[in-house]
Amino acid sequence: MSICRRRSRAAGFSLVELLVALVLGILVLAGIAKVFINSKQGYRVQESASRTQENIRIAVDYFGRNLRLADLWGGVEPAQVGLIGAPVYNGPGGCENAWILDTASGVRGYAGGVSAPLGLPAGCLSDYVSGSDVLAVRYANPDAYVTTAQLGASGAGNALKTNGKYYLRAKVGQRAVLFDVTNDANRLRAISVDIPGVAEDGVLSYQYQTLLFYLRNIDFGRGPVPTLNMLRLQSDSLQAEQLVDGIEMLSFSYGVDSDDDGQVDAYRNAAEISNWQQVLSVRVAFIARGDELDRYTDTQQYPIAADRCYGPASSACSLKYSVETARFQRRLVVKDIQLRNRVRG
Repeated sequence: MSICRRRSRAAGFSLVELLVALVLGILVLAGIAKVFINSKQGYRVQESASRTQENIRIAVDYFGRNLRLADLWGGVEPAQVGLIGAPVYNGPGGCENAWILDTASGVRGYAGGVSAPLGLPAGCLSDYVSGSDVLAVRYANPDAYVTTAQLGASGAGNALKTNGKYYLRAKVGQRAVLFDVTNDANRLRAISVDIPGVAEDGVLSYQYQTLLFYLRNIDFGRGPVPTLNMLRLQSDSLQAEQLVDGIEMLSFSYGVDSDDDGQVDAYRNAAEISNWQQVLSVRVAFIARGDELDRYTDTQQYPIAADRCYGPASSACSLKYSVETARFQRRLVVKDIQLRNRVRG
């Protein structure tokens, strides 16, 4: 009898014991899974914050680099730049206007609108982010210098039109001309008689650049994402380039020198400026948004400009982010950029 009892006790676990062990195992696995999911979500949000910081750095670099070149005309004033010929202006969505070659406005801003800022053709900016400002920047590109020999070479028109076919030829301190390098008559005229009474020595040529910064909604497969976009003058048309995703709202204010003392007197929005040559600096303000939903709901109101704020749908701000995007992390970035070619002494 004693042998049988020992065998019975060593036979294994009962059904109740197995069920208890199974439940405990499931609870432990559930706890581990929850910790793993939370850790993974935290990691993804942290990675999103890192990408946002990198996007901020890239966006600031784009604005800074191009605004510091604005109004660079080879050592002459904007009023001293003439236009040879009658170029054709083209662009996406009917974006055709003389402002493409407007050397009188090295910087020109457009206040945000519902479908497109006032002053620009309605089809100029595809998938435009409503309410965001737009900025045009123009200059002679110092990184795209060409010699007189290059301009006069056979086939120069086609060889030099990469990234834009318009060139500026300038004599420092005197005058300059803007011309179409693919037009042989105007190109050769620009070499020989573009600046009457001025010798060819010391005359420099640069590729002309027009850029238009704006926000555009682009679908990368997870729904529309607000993206910093740029229209760049390529050949005889403006071509769209996407620069930085996750830039949700964009505003520009302009430092104006109203008494001509070389100092900024006040910052104003685009609608308040009548003379763009008085602008000495640009205040760039934008909202950078993460690409992963966080565990909290953003209710903050961001002062995107002196007269505007950007906030949730329930706020009194004129610019709002939607309920669907309220769980994204956001950062307000404000940067003052001096226009070096307008600052005296």
